[in-house]
Amino acid sequence: MSPVTETPEWRALAAHHEEVRELHLRDLFAADAERGERLTVDAEGVYLDYSKNRITDETVRLLLALAQAAGLRARIDAMFAGEKINVTEGRAVLHVALRAPKGASIIVDGQNVVPQVHAVLDKMADFSNRVRTGA
Repeated sequence: MSPVTETPEWRALAAHHEEVRELHLRDLFAADAERGERLTVDAEGVYLDYSKNRITDETVRLLLALAQAAGLRARIDAMFAGEKINVTEGRAVLHVALRAPKGASIIVDGQNVVPQVHAVLDKMADFSNRVRTGA
């Protein structure tokens, strides 16, 4: 697979950047009365407002096309499956295990790493509580 920066989707996004780089947010809001509502997401207690960036509907379309060309969905699935996608270190990217519930299963080299991760998280919580109480 060639680097994402060598794809037609990347070049299209770079060309689009040249078109929008000088746009002013005042003008974007003036041209689209619903921008503030349309370019926000509220899910699972996280509120993301990207309306205050030089982004247009075309920007979103081009970003989604780049994500598809880069195989982002397959990479996300590989990450959650515990595959060794950290090519620099030749290992799994286990930060997803840090957020996994205790009952979850993320298999790396045939072993569920979630219990080990939670054991360390529990030790960290215990240590933090002892520091806070002066123990």
